Amino acid sequence: MLGRRKGFTLIELLVVIAIIAILAAILFPVFAQARDKARQTTCTNYTKQIGLGSMMYINDYDETFPLGFGRAGGTGQWLWNFYHAAPYNWRPSVPPSDPRYASYLVHWSHTLQPYMKNYGLYECPSCPPKRLNIPDYNTPQAPPAKVAYTYNGLLHALTQARVAHPSKLPLFWEGRGKASVEGFALTNPALMCTDATRPCQYFSCTYGNPGNAYPTGAMFVLDGPMWIHSNGALFVHADGSAKWRRLGAQIAPANTDWRVDPYTGYDSQGYPGYYWWDGCNPWLFRPDYEFNI
Repeated sequence: MLGRRKGFTLIELLVVIAIIAILAAILFPVFAQARDKARQTTCTNYTKQIGLGSMMYINDYDETFPLGFGRAGGTGQWLWNFYHAAPYNWRPSVPPSDPRYASYLVHWSHTLQPYMKNYGLYECPSCPPKRLNIPDYNTPQAPPAKVAYTYNGLLHALTQARVAHPSKLPLFWEGRGKASVEGFALTNPALMCTDATRPCQYFSCTYGNPGNAYPTGAMFVLDGPMWIHSNGALFVHADGSAKWRRLGAQIAPANTDWRVDPYTGYDSQGYPGYYWWDGCNPWLFRPDYEFNI
């Protein structure tokens, strides 16, 4: 005589579902961390290539760093507080006759390309794309690059000899926060070169009184939080090396380390409110800083 086939009871089925839910809760964060680590590895490789390309550029240009921004054709005004198109010719609203076009051509995002030959290196997969509120995206003349990295503009046209500690001084970094802005590169920090008749080069107040300093340096508002990779960000140094840095290890402003962290006053999401400053320039980015005090 055949017995009746036994199936799962409701209680057994609920137990199985509960076990699956517990395993999912344990494993999903692990998978997310693995994905983030893979993205960080990709971004690290990109920053290393940017560093290598920068060193080749500097070697070819008499040990001089790239321009952080260009000048408007005709007026000679330094466009220190402007986005620069990347690539230089993608914007249909800025033809070669536009005063900004000449500035785009000499900007670091363009002049480094002969050594990297890939605008894709400016994008970090961990930084989601962001667009500005302009119509150019509707009819681009070339694919707009996605740019996550910014240049230390205090090095604008400066010679390598003026850098005190190349292995610690930021050259490029994820200075837009967790965002890749489509079609535009930015220099952050930048020298506030507001007078077209005066030289635009780093003025040091590192070990003295600011006096009548010109130009001084400033940093721009971020497009996203600074906690990009495991509560930190990637930096390319002035010797071409690349390294991850932990940022905002303590939330309280007085406790962030000014020798490592550009900002102080982080909130719980990783948005900073202030940056370390010496009275003239952003602290961490000063070429003549020794990183020992």
